[in-house]
Amino acid sequence: MKAVVEIWGSALWFLLCLASILLVTGTIVALLWMIRDKRGIRGEILAVANLLLSFGIFVLLMDCGHYVTVDDPDQGYGSFQYALFQLPWVFHLGAEFLSGLIFLFCRVDNLFYRQNHLTMDVIRRTMNLFPEGIVIGDPNGTVRLSNLKMDALCRQLTGGNLSDVSQYWKWIGEHGKEQNGQTLIRLPEGKAWLFTRERLVLEEKEYDQITATDVTERWRIIEELEEKNIRLQDLQRRMKAVSELSRDMFMAQEEANARATLHNQLGQVLLMGRHFLNNAESTDAGIVRDATLQMNRILLGEATEPYVKEADPLTQAIAMANSIGVRVILEDAAHMEDAVRKNGISAERISVKDGVEVLAQAIIECAANTVKHAEGDCITVRISEEEGGILFAITNNGKPPKTTIFESGGLLSLRRKIEEAGGSMQVESNPAFRLIIQMKVI
Repeated sequence: MKAVVEIWGSALWFLLCLASILLVTGTIVALLWMIRDKRGIRGEILAVANLLLSFGIFVLLMDCGHYVTVDDPDQGYGSFQYALFQLPWVFHLGAEFLSGLIFLFCRVDNLFYRQNHLTMDVIRRTMNLFPEGIVIGDPNGTVRLSNLKMDALCRQLTGGNLSDVSQYWKWIGEHGKEQNGQTLIRLPEGKAWLFTRERLVLEEKEYDQITATDVTERWRIIEELEEKNIRLQDLQRRMKAVSELSRDMFMAQEEANARATLHNQLGQVLLMGRHFLNNAESTDAGIVRDATLQMNRILLGEATEPYVKEADPLTQAIAMANSIGVRVILEDAAHMEDAVRKNGISAERISVKDGVEVLAQAIIECAANTVKHAEGDCITVRISEEEGGILFAITNNGKPPKTTIFESGGLLSLRRKIEEAGGSMQVESNPAFRLIIQMKVI
């Protein structure tokens, strides 16, 4: 078997040297792994011993090469070294093989340890996978730990690397918006990040931790809610304004209705008084007296309701028409209850009371207009049935209208009452006056 000095310069020699160099490099890395992962003194001793073994083999090979190439009888080597130079090359190969086995053992043991224990490298890689940004530093600003997301945010926000935690938080406070102890920053592309600063105490040492959370979606929802809240507040203001306007309009309408009613009642009383003065022998003086007294009480504020003598509003209306000299003729004037029930329509499906009150008011209004405008003394009321309701048609014997009749005062008040009761009203003026009221089945 050839000694190691005898194979100098051959391919085998260079393979031994290359393997030695690789072993030295690998054992250094293995030692750094042990120190970084804090494996304990036994693992570090094994790594150091393997490093010394691989380094010793490397030095021996280099000295052997020097011994062969330098032509100097006194090279300063001892007898032990000369003896190592004369050992078979297999001995050096076996030493390198042993060092390689130790290196592989350290590597496998390190991988097994990292799979079952939490190491600094695992912590760093895990933090880098977080979608949130995190940085931990000393109170003086020195960065101890930072993940990739926080580094990227720092470069995107400040334009520089994250090197000082205190300065970074100061910049965030100056350019962000305070939100209940946290700071919100909006990026140009529309993303929103919420930054939080906390003080940590580990092993009696204080650290500052800054976290950044992506709240883009949540902030978008908050902005939408704020916009909707603004619209709701505006809608509320508008509804309040409409409510106030409606109240004012309602009061104005009620006031107008009251004035129209008062006007009609006063006109009715005046017509009754004029007719009594001209036709005292054919006029019921009691009705004129009672109606005049009730009107005076209304004007003085002592009463609010007009004069009522009869419980039946239709009979009352006919009496009031007679008191101003207008005769009322009812054609086909069976009681409306009979007219309704004639076709099997139940009283619950049509408001007989509303129909009677509407007809009574219509008779009073038409009687007054007959005296004031048509100079007549008789009105005719025709009651007929039609599909789904009852029809009232009122005409007079006075002069026909010279122009189109415009509804105002009593007629306008009558139309409102009819429409409120679910009916309809039509006024005809050509060739003669005709008032048509339709009360529908309900």
